[in-house]
Amino acid sequence: MTSGIGQSNAKKEERSNVIVACRVMQPELECIRDGNSGVDIRYIDQGLHRTPDKMAALVQEQVDEAAPCAKRIVLGYGLCSNGIVGVVARQQGLLVPRSHDCIALFMGSLSAYKKAFEKRPGTYYLTPGWIQEGKDPLGIVEDDYMRRFDRETSMWVMKEELKHYTHIALINTGLAEQRGLRERAMENARVFKKEYEEIKGSLEYFSKIIRGPYTDQFFLNINPYDAVTQEMFFE
Repeated sequence: MTSGIGQSNAKKEERSNVIVACRVMQPELECIRDGNSGVDIRYIDQGLHRTPDKMAALVQEQVDEAAPCAKRIVLGYGLCSNGIVGVVARQQGLLVPRSHDCIALFMGSLSAYKKAFEKRPGTYYLTPGWIQEGKDPLGIVEDDYMRRFDRETSMWVMKEELKHYTHIALINTGLAEQRGLRERAMENARVFKKEYEEIKGSLEYFSKIIRGPYTDQFFLNINPYDAVTQEMFFE
């Protein structure tokens, strides 16, 4: 379920920055890391966003494994439907993006996400990673729901999930070849009768996750033995 890309390249005696992140961010984080062996990135399958009750235990497992060799531990997660509530780093403490979900990370800042939300609150966002891993609405129907239901029922379930959305937007971070991703995003919009939009993304937040600075504007700095709580994201 997880992979520690770069872990084998780092000398065991060195203390590295450890990032525990959702795999949906892999293209962006790997671009920023660019082979830096002083950064250990541990990816967890992105499908957990649909079962957030299982997320904390898997994130905690990676945090505990990283503790003996980590200089600092940074999560590549926002609050994520309370999926990281309860996670604790007993030795180093935790640095956590100050965001309720990962969309702000792909847009470069929480303020950019807030502006987009205020402009069009009924938007379902897609990123290159979501589409490539089949976690777009059509992919969820095909790879998940149709294992349990017939196609008609599967489509009905997804349409119910999307009924309050008016737009489907692709966040273009500039890393992947966009033609196939754009076509897939537009197909999602057409099938589920939503307006299509493309939004320019940014690597700024991902750069801060890898390199810092870990300022209060972008990160919660959680002390050792203090667990992540929902209230921290509303302060």
